[in-house]
Amino acid sequence: RDASGSGLFHTSKNKLPKIKDSKNKRKIVKILIILVIAIIVARTVLLSVTPIIEERCKTTAKSIATKISNEQATIVMSNYTYEDLINIIKDENGNIKMIGTNIISVNEIISDIPIKIQEELEKSENNNFNIRLGSFFGSKLFSGMGPNINIKIQLDGSVETDLKSEFTSQGINQTLHRIFILSP
Repeated sequence: RDASGSGLFHTSKNKLPKIKDSKNKRKIVKILIILVIAIIVARTVLLSVTPIIEERCKTTAKSIATKISNEQATIVMSNYTYEDLINIIKDENGNIKMIGTNIISVNEIISDIPIKIQEELEKSENNNFNIRLGSFFGSKLFSGMGPNINIKIQLDGSVETDLKSEFTSQGINQTLHRIFILSP
């Protein structure tokens, strides 16, 4: 009862059962010890495996993205010629006076390539790889040994592209004009 005697605050008499049997106490202690050991082992394995998996995921994702990017850039660029991208203005003697960019074609390329790449990345399935079980032990001795563990990755991200142009000297009165795509 509280100080006023009204009995508003009442404590329950239901308490946790006491374990009287020493055999049951030993069983519970053994189970708790096994559980703690299992948690420690699982955490240790996860901490050693995570960097290996992350590195392989990055490498695999980069490889897939590079392949898709190159394929899609080639497909888009096959629709254009040099003359579609560059306007060459010559003087009355046929000498090149100015080289200008056809900004409409360039903008189409810059917008088409990322869209095509993103579409292919979203369509891509089968993004998985195998790591040998022995690689998880962190020892070079066991690396590459044991059964394969299949790891599946999901590609996620965004694509940005930019078209760059550069002129380099290629000898007397010769200049190479390169147009290339960059992904920042």
